[in-house]
Amino acid sequence: MSKYPDLKTYLQVNYKDLIQEAIQEVVDKKYDGNGFHSLNVLSLCKHEIDNLEVRALACHDDIGPRIKMDVGVAVDIVELGLGTTRYESGRKKHWFTVSLQGILKDGLSNVQVIGTSEIYDGKFHEENALDQFLVPYIRSEDLEDIAEDFLEFYCKDAVYIAYRFPVQHFIWSNQIDVQEADLPDNCLGRMYFKKSKATVYQTLPFDHCPDPVRVENFEIQPGTILINHQRYFLGSEGTHLLTIAHEIIHWYLHQKYFKLLELLDSENLMMSCDVEPSNYDDDMSPAQKAHWFAEWQANALALRIAMPREFVKKALEESWDAVPISTLAVHAIEETLRKVAQLFGVTQFVAKQRVRQLGYDLADGAFIRVDGKTYPPFIFKKNTLDYHQTFLIDQSGYEKLYRTNPDFSALIDSGKFIYLGYVTCINDPKYIEVDPFCPNIRLVLSSYAREHADECCLVYSWQGKTKLKEQFEFYGQVFLCKDVSADSYVEHSYDAKFNEKCLQTEEEISREINKYMKAKDDTIKILGELNNLRTFGEALTYHMKRKKIKVETLVERSNLSDTTIKKYRKGEVIPPIENVMAVCIGLNLQEDYSLNLLDFAGYSIVRDSIRNRAFRFLLAKHSDGTLEQWNKILDAFNLPHIPNQKNQRKAEK
Repeated sequence: MSKYPDLKTYLQVNYKDLIQEAIQEVVDKKYDGNGFHSLNVLSLCKHEIDNLEVRALACHDDIGPRIKMDVGVAVDIVELGLGTTRYESGRKKHWFTVSLQGILKDGLSNVQVIGTSEIYDGKFHEENALDQFLVPYIRSEDLEDIAEDFLEFYCKDAVYIAYRFPVQHFIWSNQIDVQEADLPDNCLGRMYFKKSKATVYQTLPFDHCPDPVRVENFEIQPGTILINHQRYFLGSEGTHLLTIAHEIIHWYLHQKYFKLLELLDSENLMMSCDVEPSNYDDDMSPAQKAHWFAEWQANALALRIAMPREFVKKALEESWDAVPISTLAVHAIEETLRKVAQLFGVTQFVAKQRVRQLGYDLADGAFIRVDGKTYPPFIFKKNTLDYHQTFLIDQSGYEKLYRTNPDFSALIDSGKFIYLGYVTCINDPKYIEVDPFCPNIRLVLSSYAREHADECCLVYSWQGKTKLKEQFEFYGQVFLCKDVSADSYVEHSYDAKFNEKCLQTEEEISREINKYMKAKDDTIKILGELNNLRTFGEALTYHMKRKKIKVETLVERSNLSDTTIKKYRKGEVIPPIENVMAVCIGLNLQEDYSLNLLDFAGYSIVRDSIRNRAFRFLLAKHSDGTLEQWNKILDAFNLPHIPNQKNQRKAEK
């Protein structure tokens, strides 16, 4: 069985004579011992070719299975002396490009020379892995157009369910066999060149059929796509749909690349695709570089055919319009992305990645997961970030910046900013608070900061560690959207001048802090006045008077009857805890006042229980919401609505 590291070696071994004959023909016609001439010349001495070495190669796709190859060759031209005795009178190094064409199908056949020319300075065109392995050139700026051309050609007549990529239509139309299979954990899929056997599962999940049937020693035909039964691209954040889209791009772009791999290694049965990509390295062999580029193209385009640009824009509009008006803006972005993910049949992190890719920077604050930990979402002014900017940074990235960037370390050492484990924020109580829902003490952005991240958080620039030009960046953004613990994929940088322009000035911060301190003083004053009261009814009356809210208004906002509210104010009855919570949201009392009102009614939500967790969450995060919004959150906790049903106001007939 033959095995070659690259096509240059293959041509050296198998087509050396053909290449040498082509050069010999040119030498016999054009070479006079000193150099080459445009016209045929007659030389007294005979010349022979020796030490032929294939130095460079550029392959070009052609019609059907035909390919063209420009082969860069170095040779010695040996001049033989005059007379009957054979001897060498001179030897000179020369360089040529020999152009070949052949049929790449079941091997390389019908190879013939279509041109030969001398390279005068011995400098061949700079070769790269794409040229050598028939991997097409694709620029990052062309990816969206390539995806749209693909869908226009192959899926024009397809029926879409919501916005989901019509996998079955494509497979059936192009007669491609796709099977789930038992594959290694690090392999998301395979494209087969030759017959083989594998353990497969006969029904795919998107068929909406019963559980797949496991079939061992299933006959695999050339051209078959196998996808991992349990693993996806990007691990847990992928789907079978994205994996198949990935393999479809290989089918679409890389069939000649696969034929070439088969030619170079007769024992090679398939190309395997990694669950998580490797980093590009200049020390890779040409074959490894070609594989990296082919995988980059498949990964970058798979997301685009699964979530086409125009479809995403429409889905975003539809999903945003479907979010209830009562939803706080900081949660509306996540709810929108959640709906988009459902429409396309992908995970929320994939939806975030695609939306961020298309320039919607507000997605940066949604579904935050850093170093394996989740954090509350945040929002900021639209168009604050460009594609290569983020508020998020992991521990290792933060520590590296602190060690290597003097401006950054000086800022941290000044005490003005503090790292919270996911963002770096102004070190002030207005912007940071203790996370009430974390069992361990940790600081997070405050409710105010979560709606004004651009006011208080540093912006970082990032670049992928591909060692390639920016046009080949893709994986860095993927990992920033999936899980910011991607030290091997992303490097952060800090620009002091940029952050100085974006963040508030010291004067603005001072004004904001004074405003914040006044609000805190007002809270202390109000709580002090409440301490002088004795009953729940007195406290309720105090807040209604303070906020200028009439009984009729509180009835509307709390869904309690006017009779019930009047009895509470008079102190005739003690309300159940559900009704106290209804009063709190009806008055939109901040957390401190709500806890105080609960205390007046004889309730505490300190003890840990599902109900108390839910009530603490409502008071801490949604005190400015509505009763409707609170009841939706209670639904999520599987708890009954508030207020108590028997105290609700009667609906108007």
